[in-house]
Amino acid sequence: MMKKLIKTILLITLTLSCSKISVVNRDGGKDASAQPQTKVTEQKKELTLKEKVEKDLNSIKAETAVVPKKFVRVKNTKKVNKFCKKISKKFLNYGWGHSRCNSFKWNHVRNSVWGDPLMWVTFGDEKAHKEKPKNMTMVLCGVHGDEITPVKFCYDILHHLHNHLTEERLKDNLIVVVPVVNPDSFFKRWPTRTNARGVDVNRNFPTKDWNKKAQKIWRTRYRKDKRRNPGKKSVSEPETLFQVNLIKRYKPNKIISVHAPLTIIDYDGPTVSNLDFHSVAHKANNLLIQMSKKAKGYRIKNYPFFPGSLGNYAGNERNIPTFTLELPSSDNRRHKEFWGTFKSSIHYALFHAPMTNKIVLNEKSEDEEQKKSN
Repeated sequence: MMKKLIKTILLITLTLSCSKISVVNRDGGKDASAQPQTKVTEQKKELTLKEKVEKDLNSIKAETAVVPKKFVRVKNTKKVNKFCKKISKKFLNYGWGHSRCNSFKWNHVRNSVWGDPLMWVTFGDEKAHKEKPKNMTMVLCGVHGDEITPVKFCYDILHHLHNHLTEERLKDNLIVVVPVVNPDSFFKRWPTRTNARGVDVNRNFPTKDWNKKAQKIWRTRYRKDKRRNPGKKSVSEPETLFQVNLIKRYKPNKIISVHAPLTIIDYDGPTVSNLDFHSVAHKANNLLIQMSKKAKGYRIKNYPFFPGSLGNYAGNERNIPTFTLELPSSDNRRHKEFWGTFKSSIHYALFHAPMTNKIVLNEKSEDEEQKKSN
């Protein structure tokens, strides 16, 4: 009898304990002993949510971030390799880091006055461009050797294209980049505006007004300023002939020429009043505005062109939209600042929709008739 009573009491006690636990759980955890367990569960859920958000963010960053491609040395001629060594040394002297010059496949046909190769890099299918014209952009830097920041700027463009170009991009685009148009003046101990023969290669193009005005303006307006010497005759300099032949060979839709230090973007080319090129002029004007906006409102100025200048030869006479980007300074220490300012502007300009025009260049390029020099 006593044993039965004890069993009954134990059964009732256990039943009441289970009921209490059940009630506590339903009432939201009034039992102090149950609260820590609930908090731990909530903390685990919170941590899991944070981890999930971080994982999603990292995934998005991974998809949108451009992973720099490895720079691999490519095969070039001995002359080009020698030139790349000079470039690399100059870059290190100016505090610009590595040029990666030997990581690009260079085209080379003719040389400067002192024998350095006049080189360019082509991004895209040149043969396909000849069969069906693509959106062709030509970028020229280092026209005046004492304007040193444009040279670094062009190498920034090369590195940018190396990391961003895809087969999809190259289907419709062809880009030519010339980082050093005038190497002789750039490599001087004290860089100069003019080439090795003392000629300003941006006053030496064979424009229609050259014979009549080039020498006259140089003597009267500039009082024979040595920095602006147009030469004894047009296209007398190898650096000028080099640019002329590139334009003939590639027939660009637009040209971007980088200089310093006027702090402007200048445009030379067809205007809306030219009915034959009205559409081209309209698109070029829009591109000019966009380039300015994407460079924090960089100043646009209609700078005059001169006898023998690229703007006159390509923009005025051949109706090729020619954009001259004048960087704020030739101070080698500000190269990162300049690229940061104009990176998106240049990217937009390079891949902007083609400006279909009626450019006709029947002159045969001398470069096409020559074999590459070693």
